This record gives sequence, structure tokens and C-alpha cells, in this order.
Amino acid sequence: MRSILLVALLMTVCGLVQAEWRELSPMPTPRSETVAVHLHGRIYVPGGLGGMRSLEAYDIASDSWQALAPLPAGRHHLMAAALSGKLYVFGGADQSWQASATAWVYEPAADTWASLPAMPEPRYAGAAVALGNYLFVVGGEGPSGRVLRYDPVDNVWQRLGASRERREHVAAVAMGTRIYLIGGRYRGVGELASVEVYHPTRDRWTRGPGLRTARAGFAAVYTPRVIHVFGGEVIMNGRHTLTSGEILEAEATQWTAGRGLPVPLHGVPVAAVGDAIFVLGGSSAAGAIENHGRVFRWTP
Repeated sequence: MRSILLVALLMTVCGLVQAEWRELSPMPTPRSETVAVHLHGRIYVPGGLGGMRSLEAYDIASDSWQALAPLPAGRHHLMAAALSGKLYVFGGADQSWQASATAWVYEPAADTWASLPAMPEPRYAGAAVALGNYLFVVGGEGPSGRVLRYDPVDNVWQRLGASRERREHVAAVAMGTRIYLIGGRYRGVGELASVEVYHPTRDRWTRGPGLRTARAGFAAVYTPRVIHVFGGEVIMNGRHTLTSGEILEAEATQWTAGRGLPVPLHGVPVAAVGDAIFVLGGSSAAGAIENHGRVFRWTP
């Protein structure tokens, strides 16, 4: 009996150790208000607050960073996603906080950027999601709240249905055949806890389970059958930066408390690689880059 209890205790301790955030090699260029995209064993972080042009990639196997070809122009609050082995970067704001409609594609093997047809409208602080053979830009600050869909085969954009609520500083992920547009904020409304679900085959939006905590400028990623939300900020209904996390399991009707961040962060790039989740940079204060490029990994 004593040996069984000892084994159970060791398994519990090991589980707690595995559940802790582990700090990794810091980013060469600290940054916030951008995104992270996983592609072939590396996590790419383009641009950042202030209109940065730099592109850096974190190699997961070697725990090291590499500087790559810079963006064609400086951007922050940009949208990015990977599809068919390439990195796509859409919109964002320039140094003057003007929304952009630019679209670029990065080829990792050649370390080169190429321009694509501009988005149908300028957009920043939204989210880009790859689903099926398309890339979708949802949410964000711009002329409308319509979905912008890019077809990389035909090299064309299409404007689709608008979300029910306007929202920016959002996060979005694909789960199954749907896109979840989560939280954010909007002028005159403040931070949002609401979630909307986009059905691409029907070009239709429906309501999803609302967050436990209204938040904007946070990160969301998808691991097998679970959406994870991390951190964010509240600046319209108070003023503070969050550490808390939430999860929504597939087919669940409500969010539950999830793993929180090791430090309060917003504007934070996060990437999921299998079950592992990587947090890269971000800021503990609004309008700043106060994380010193720290990088963390957590495996549930």
C-alpha cells in the first residue's frame, strides 16, 4: 500500500512539474502587438509595435533564434497565418497608425518576400486563420466587419459576410470546419466577452459560448480539441493586464478556467505546436514592450 501511494505521489509531482511554464532563449528583438506562426519546426514572429520590419524565427529543436529577411514595410497589429509551407502577412498598421491593406507571402526556403493583391479593405488588429484551401481575415479595425477570404491558388480576394459585432484586438482560431472569433473590444462598447462562430461553407455567423472574462489584445491557440486563451488587457472598463487563461473544449457549451500566463501580458504572440504552447514576447503594460523578449513553453 505504501509503495502504491509513493508511486501516485511521484506521478502527481511529475505532472505538476510538466505543467509549469519553462523559460527558453529570449527573442533577439523584444516585441509586442504582433503574432506568432508555426511552420516546419520553427515559429516566425514578424513586425511589432512601433512599425518594426524585422522577421525572426525560433527553432524549436535547437532553442535558438535566427534573423531573416525583413518585412517589405514596417507593421504592427498585423494578421498572419501559414498555409502550404508559406507564411502570409496581411494588413496591420504603419508607424502612423494608418490601417494597411497590404498582403505579402514569405517563402522560407528562399528567405524572400513577395507582394500579393491588396486586401479589399485596410485592416489591423484582426486575426488571420488558415482553413482548408483558404486564408481568412476576420475582425479588426477597418471600414467593415466583413470576412476577407484569400484564395492563394487563384490569387484573388473575396468579401464575405460581416460578423454580428464589430471588434478589434481580437483572436481567432479554427476548430474543425469553423472559425471562432473571440473577445476583443470596440470603441463605445469596451472589452468583449462574446464569441462568434463563422461557418465558411454557408458564409454564416452564429453565437458561440462567451468568455468568462472580457478581454482584448490577448492570444488564442488551438491544440487537439481544445481552444486556449491567454492574457490580454482591459483599458476601456478599467486598466490592467491579465495573466488568466481559459479553455473551450470541442463540443463544450462553456469556457472553463485554464492555465494562466507566467506573467501578465497583452499583445503577446503565442503558437501551438502539437500539445506544446509557446509564448513569445508581449508586454505587461499597454502601449509598450515590457517583457524583454522572454519566451516560455508549456506542455499540458
